[in-house]
Amino acid sequence: MNKYTILISLFPIALFSQNAVSIEPVKITIQDNVERYLFDYTQPDDLGLNEMHAPVGWTEPIIEAEFEIRGIVLSGSLGLQFKDSTIVILKNKGFYIPRGERVRIFNSGEEELVLIEVLTPAYEPQRVRRFDRFD
Repeated sequence: MNKYTILISLFPIALFSQNAVSIEPVKITIQDNVERYLFDYTQPDDLGLNEMHAPVGWTEPIIEAEFEIRGIVLSGSLGLQFKDSTIVILKNKGFYIPRGERVRIFNSGEEELVLIEVLTPAYEPQRVRRFDRFD
């Protein structure tokens, strides 16, 4: 008996649930300063799951979201601009943006940005406010 056999015997319901389903993503094209797209895997309204692809030069306007944003950069580099600072998140690194934080999200690199983001709760247009300035 190896460690994987022990795990399967301890967690058979979690590993082989009959309630598991395959989710087909919806491709959404978004026009900001340049076009980007994402694959939306969101099912319930309480959790959003997206795979985003953004070209070089892409930026969102300054936003304030009524949801938390967590994610992992799969390729490229993500820029997060706040009122008093800017940080860059590189490939294979995670990020977190708290609910209500004013931020500008952008591709800070010289290649396509690809990331996975988890939104809690899921995205709804009325949950995002857009701004021209940070103050």
